[in-house]
Amino acid sequence: MKKLIYCIACACGSIIVMHAQTVSTISELEPDDAITFDSQGAVYAASFEEGAIYKFTPQGVASTFITGLNNANGIEFDSNDALYVNDWDANELLRYFIDGTLDTSISISGNPSGMLKAIDNDDMIYTRYGANTINRITPEGIITQISDASELDGPVGLAYDENGNLYVGNYNDRKIYRVGTNGVLSFVATVGGSSNLGFITFGHGRLWGTVLGEHKIYTINHNAVNDVTLFAGSTAGNQDGDISQATFSQPNGIRFNASETTLYVTDFGTKNLRIIDDVILSIPSETVALSTVVLHPNPSSEYLHIKGLNHTAMYTITFTSMEGKILKEVMLKGGRDKGAKTISVSDLAAATYLVTITTDVGSITKQWIKE
Repeated sequence: MKKLIYCIACACGSIIVMHAQTVSTISELEPDDAITFDSQGAVYAASFEEGAIYKFTPQGVASTFITGLNNANGIEFDSNDALYVNDWDANELLRYFIDGTLDTSISISGNPSGMLKAIDNDDMIYTRYGANTINRITPEGIITQISDASELDGPVGLAYDENGNLYVGNYNDRKIYRVGTNGVLSFVATVGGSSNLGFITFGHGRLWGTVLGEHKIYTINHNAVNDVTLFAGSTAGNQDGDISQATFSQPNGIRFNASETTLYVTDFGTKNLRIIDDVILSIPSETVALSTVVLHPNPSSEYLHIKGLNHTAMYTITFTSMEGKILKEVMLKGGRDKGAKTISVSDLAAATYLVTITTDVGSITKQWIKE
């Protein structure tokens, strides 16, 4: 049996905001997947590998809430504290009473994965990983399809922003999209550089996402394109304490509490529940520098000057068509002439492109016209 582990840290926070953001670990039980909360503030976390749902009360008491599932994936409460659960491998969506008694179940083909309560009523929004769809189910069990857009590639993560816009995250290619009312998807960002995107959530005016194999947590500006910032994590580990030093092991589930002061994360690698207290969204200095990058001239034909690059940082410059196809990629080291670098673009056809400047802590995308 695992034991509860608590960590108290006194170190300062990140580069911009001098405020303690500390990580602690609950290592009891085996949570590794989605996270949600009941009306009393208790945390519920799914175990994909153990086929269980665990409960963690605000007083720190951990218990097993549901067992006997194949692969518990997305979980969510409605306004009456009925818990909805997607059983991925069993192809079932189940609803439980607050005491853990099964209320009803329905067969859902295509590996039901992510789950989120609809913003306007007690319907549930869910994804199907294998079938690449987003669906809605009413409390009465009536199912309608929201989207089967071709961009869906193993959808799992779901989140609403402050204006009620729905977002979906692909597990396979790590892309996040805004979901239109007609089911059309609008590209927001690709999170991380490798591995798979776990779950997404919204808080502090931004989307947040976990990348399992990178062992990192990112924030995503949902009002921009490819504006992604590293929030926490580096190599695989289970180090607690100040957020700048904390490590994670395949972070997966992610969810803020109601006040957005505490962020909960499940580590798929260690089967632990990680707690990040006093969350304040700070911006690494390198990301601040990215906002000053200028493409000049714009439009241009033969050469493109990129100004404002840091003197020492390494950059990847990616040219993408408006249809999303990568056409050119260049590795650069920041220059001495006020950070200016020149790239030949004579090989690109006349068109409008998205130019993404990426470092190891974030990226920013700007529109550029090739004449």
